[in-house]
Amino acid sequence: MINGMDPAVSEFFNELRPRVVGDLRADLYTRTLYSTDASLYQVMPHGVLIPKHADDMQAAIELAARRKLPLLPRAGGSSLAGQSVNAALVIDTSRWLDQVLELNVEESWVRVQPGIVLDVLNARLKVHGLQFGPDPASSNRACVGGIVSNNATGSHSILYGMAVDHVLEIKALLDDGSPVHFRPLDEQELRQKLLHAGREGEIYRRVAALVRDEDNRQIIRRGAPRHWRRCGGYNLARFIHDGSIDHYLPQDARFNLVNLLAGAEGTLAAITEVKLKLVERPKLTALAIIEFPSLQASLEVTPEILATNPTAIELIDDLSLRMAAENRDAARLVNSFLRGHPFCFFAVEYQGETESELRSKLQSLLARFPHLPITPLYDPMLQANVWAVRKIGLGLLMSMRSDWKPIPFIEDTAVPPQHLAAYIPKIEAFCNELGTQMTYYAHASAGCLHIRPLINTKLGAEIDKMRAISLFVADLLGDYGGALSSEHGDGRVRSWLAERFYGPELYALFKEVKAAFDPHNLFNPGNIVDAPSQDRHLRYGADYQTIPLAPALHWPAGFAAEVEMCNGAGVCRKLTTGAMCPSFMATREEEHSTRGRANLLRAALSGRLPVAELTSPRMYAALELCVSCKACKAECPSSVDMARIKTEFLAHYYAEHPRRKRDYLFAHIDLLSKLGSGWRAPIANWTLSLGMTKSLLDRWFGISKARSLPHFNR
Repeated sequence: MINGMDPAVSEFFNELRPRVVGDLRADLYTRTLYSTDASLYQVMPHGVLIPKHADDMQAAIELAARRKLPLLPRAGGSSLAGQSVNAALVIDTSRWLDQVLELNVEESWVRVQPGIVLDVLNARLKVHGLQFGPDPASSNRACVGGIVSNNATGSHSILYGMAVDHVLEIKALLDDGSPVHFRPLDEQELRQKLLHAGREGEIYRRVAALVRDEDNRQIIRRGAPRHWRRCGGYNLARFIHDGSIDHYLPQDARFNLVNLLAGAEGTLAAITEVKLKLVERPKLTALAIIEFPSLQASLEVTPEILATNPTAIELIDDLSLRMAAENRDAARLVNSFLRGHPFCFFAVEYQGETESELRSKLQSLLARFPHLPITPLYDPMLQANVWAVRKIGLGLLMSMRSDWKPIPFIEDTAVPPQHLAAYIPKIEAFCNELGTQMTYYAHASAGCLHIRPLINTKLGAEIDKMRAISLFVADLLGDYGGALSSEHGDGRVRSWLAERFYGPELYALFKEVKAAFDPHNLFNPGNIVDAPSQDRHLRYGADYQTIPLAPALHWPAGFAAEVEMCNGAGVCRKLTTGAMCPSFMATREEEHSTRGRANLLRAALSGRLPVAELTSPRMYAALELCVSCKACKAECPSSVDMARIKTEFLAHYYAEHPRRKRDYLFAHIDLLSKLGSGWRAPIANWTLSLGMTKSLLDRWFGISKARSLPHFNR
């Protein structure tokens, strides 16, 4: 039996191990690392498979189907709704399944594996003048598989719509491990699919019958949110093309089960390949920074600004600005483009073929709103500063050094923009009655303000507030034709509301979709349908507590609070920009990211790992590759200072363990320098160049014999 786990699960791992080439891990540390994402939740998985290729995934799914073991396909773990944690075998595609398989520049499409990071993909496409349209703020660490599975979008959704609008085909593995290739089918091709034997044919027959039944179509028409920016539930609305449902962008009316897998949050199948439609990169862009004295003032003019045909309208509110002022890098960025000290501001973007076209568009905006303080930005560097502030906005909000944090649970609602000015005050009034402050940021252009009430999830009364606010907002959205989930998905935080929000009839159709694809409920159970309550499996919760610790360094709020500053957003997993986190960039291992180290320390401090692990050699191994470069302190939006945290850890570790010989060697390097310099330098340098010397340094002190050693000077 492995690590005291259930014997049936242990047998599964023993049987699977010789069948896969990739890494199969069931140790307590790995399971702890994959028990969290960027959400409120923490669920211990059964283990983790890091597949080398799709054959590894297929072997795992086939065996899991026989043994009825739950499965969770996952990539970067940047989910805000909790759909990337579960009591399941996690299949992490972000390490090895991250390749561009085929690129067709002439036809503007690309075929990729699910683990490729979006910014990495776009960097490959940039030389061809192409990009993937949707641009979630997490694009520097979010992977294509997760973006498609969430049906994500981003700041430019009014230009590019949702992820599903750009997914042409998907290759996946069904619940029995059988491979499928979903793509648009004309009537003749669909008839052939309906005749197929096996799971694929069964799924086509059941789904086709469901979406072609007129009674069901009426249910879908009644229950689907009126607003086009929807990603909750299963996307049955995309099978109706009679004009009764707003799809925003032109649709391919052919039958395509891609419409269900996009936004399914890993609950229907495991994606192995995605064929994406690409768009041209904008030739030129300009921004208009519009400063407002109040949030309401900004919301009231949003419909008028939309009439000027911008490509994005992004909001940053007062709390975000105050948090930015406390972050060195963010403050520098904000000061580069703001003129005054507004309560909030809009970043309104325009695209054009020429600079004169852009200037004409901004002049029209200035003429239309002469009473507003508007700053045009044509300089690409200044525009990049604005987008950088927007992308780190969530992390800045979470950097509040308090147990009251801006919590994501109603942050993904969206209403038609003309209703924002009426919708937001009603939520504010309800939260004010509860004594709860709120913050806002993001996509005013699409009616999706990411609303975050400040909640302390360590207090039972505050968790009750979270439920009350969720219920109020779910009911309020119905008055405005809004969407409960508009880009982040349902996950654990919203799936429990699905039947109430969509109605029992449409929810019953969702359950039929799940039963057609996954009758044994193996894929990511408890998401979208049959969900547990919102307060189950919280990372903190009313029972959360940490062990007392006498710190060696001064931590104003305590050492545990400093570790808890990591909210799981995973910015330390970025690969294309900055210096954080060098050990993750080198190893691509979650354990060697800033997030991974913080999660392990927090688990030991809170008892999720045995308390003895706080100073164990295994914990030392997780911290050792932190090179104390301080990049996290500068680049982490929450200012997690892992170098200082590591110093505190080492003080406690060496109180119980002897130091390494290497520590003494470098601690006394000044003495060695005196002994090796001057007239002794030639002798010392000759000695250090000997292979035997290098072998001894490697064996005794852990200094690689492949290293060149510094020379002493006369």
